[in-house]
Amino acid sequence: MSNKENNNTRTLEDLERTIDEKFRDNYHSSIWDSGLIDLAIYGFAIIFAVYHLWYSLTFAIPRSRHGIVHLGLVLSLWGLIQMLSVDRTTLRGKLATVGYGLYSVASVIPLYVIQSNYDSIVVAAGIYSDTYVYLGILVIALVFIALLHISRLISGIALFGLVYSYFGPMMPGILAHRGLTPRRIITMNTVEMQGLFGTLLQISATWVVIFLLLAGLMEKYGGMATFIKGMTRLAARRKYIEIGQVAVAASMFMGSINGSTAANTATTGAFTIPLMKENGYRPKVAAAIEAVASCGGQILPPIMGAGAFLMAELIDPNYSDIVLGAVAPALLFFLTVAVSISLTTSHNVSKNIETTADSRGVMKRVFDIVRHYEYLGMFAVLLWWLIGVGADPMVAGFYSIVVLMGLRLLRVVSDIARGKGDAKPELKLFLRTTLEGLRRGAEATLDITILLASLGIVIRALIVTGFAQQLSSYLVLLSGGEVVIMLFLAMLAAIAFGMGMSTTAAYMIVAVLVAPSLVNIGVDEFSAHMFVFYFAIVSNITPPIALSVIIGQGIAGSDFWETAIEALRLGFPMFLLPFAFFYNSALLSPGVMTVVAFLLVFAGFIAISIGLTGRAGGKIPSLVRPVFIALGLGAIFVPSVIGQTLITAIILASLVYYLRPNQISRFWATTG
Repeated sequence: MSNKENNNTRTLEDLERTIDEKFRDNYHSSIWDSGLIDLAIYGFAIIFAVYHLWYSLTFAIPRSRHGIVHLGLVLSLWGLIQMLSVDRTTLRGKLATVGYGLYSVASVIPLYVIQSNYDSIVVAAGIYSDTYVYLGILVIALVFIALLHISRLISGIALFGLVYSYFGPMMPGILAHRGLTPRRIITMNTVEMQGLFGTLLQISATWVVIFLLLAGLMEKYGGMATFIKGMTRLAARRKYIEIGQVAVAASMFMGSINGSTAANTATTGAFTIPLMKENGYRPKVAAAIEAVASCGGQILPPIMGAGAFLMAELIDPNYSDIVLGAVAPALLFFLTVAVSISLTTSHNVSKNIETTADSRGVMKRVFDIVRHYEYLGMFAVLLWWLIGVGADPMVAGFYSIVVLMGLRLLRVVSDIARGKGDAKPELKLFLRTTLEGLRRGAEATLDITILLASLGIVIRALIVTGFAQQLSSYLVLLSGGEVVIMLFLAMLAAIAFGMGMSTTAAYMIVAVLVAPSLVNIGVDEFSAHMFVFYFAIVSNITPPIALSVIIGQGIAGSDFWETAIEALRLGFPMFLLPFAFFYNSALLSPGVMTVVAFLLVFAGFIAISIGLTGRAGGKIPSLVRPVFIALGLGAIFVPSVIGQTLITAIILASLVYYLRPNQISRFWATTG
């Protein structure tokens, strides 16, 4: 091998060391060496986790009451964490520290009073004293202070919800309504246990928080590094690894949990984009792959960026039905993106990650998987409670956390018994990683809770004023009752409403404003919500905003429009999938026909990928590319299984024709 080839090659072991350096933490200093604020946050994180674990086991108080306690803990912890972000050596920093400290205390007081008087407030049924109105004003103000630090966009939207509620008579067209009094606006968003204290806060306080605590523990126990290394070995071919596939695996795993494509692009992309560039990917391609993969993570069961939890609360199918129905579309997306990445990068990646064929026996390879029993056990318990038992997701999350911590401790004890480490430092490390995991999970909950609670204000305003119902009727009227036109209008509306928002925020807006219009013309409720859910996510790679693309190209140093075009080309399945499972309903209804529909639609997506990239083993003629795209669309949308099958057969025959010369060339190259 030449020197140039040596310089352009990295080994699998090098990559795994890079993954460990990125995702594994080293704790060189004692936790007691942390400052007082850090110690307070650790203590608060323990209280936060213990309380939510207790609630997930007992459900001792009503969900709305639990949501109030949760919000109080979240706002107070947010204030403590903000104290770490200021420079306490300056006068301004010292004043800010005092301010955030007072905020933490002030956050507890009104929510404690409301929670303590919950029963009397519920009984009051609309007749509230001035004290509760003032407390409601204070809670809204506290939430807005935190919200301004998290998202100016959502702050503006939430503020619009309050302003719109009052100025209804001055609004034009379908925006007009009778208007609400300031007192009514405050009470309907707080002490009526709706709006700020409504369904969205309760979902965050139950289903979302338990999974974020689980994700925090997994990350700090090394589960993230283990998962990515496992996916790296799966991506390893006989000789080379396509690092783009590893980036997709990492992003889909993290994206499914964190509920924000932008946040996922920023965090995971900080690792995957430079890694792809180091291995010969063009900057615009590396950024596009990460942006698309981060969007895809939001559709990956069982969490779907909290979308599955929200959907289960809003529509009839239970959580397990939603998760099972979402599997086939998610697999279609990731398999198609994987193929698109291979077609896009096979001819222009200048570096390779080299590995050797695995010479181990089957049993040794099985053992290499089974030895990560704490993660396998956790996932088995999670799936059993979610799908096998059909339990509340919070219960499933509780038992998963208990099993993960128990099996992790078992690993530590067994390692000590086998002489792989000393008892005291190993046990201290277990306690430290557990504590760090609980803190990580608690911190991850803050932004999502504050965003969801504030969106409750908007949703409440849209429903009470009647705007949501009017918009739904207006879209139906505009479409003339034609399903295809209605689908395109719903697509445009979902993309527009979802721009610049997190998955949870975008979905809740479109679920209230757009999905009902589809249901009103006869679209199945689950299909309607999945349709708008996908397009709310895809807004993150749709210009002119395309927030995930902006973040990705910023990390990669590429041009925005070039990166956006690349992202649209790689992410095209997400634009077609909502229409695909509308015209192929079996994709959302697990059964025998799901397999048939999956294979036919997948063949269509492969054909479209070939048409968009212009490659199938090698470069294909330009005139043939539109033919592949047309065949792909036919395989997906022809309203007959027989017709879809015939078109799929043509696609397969075309693939054999274009791949055969390359296969022969590779055969002679390896044998001659």
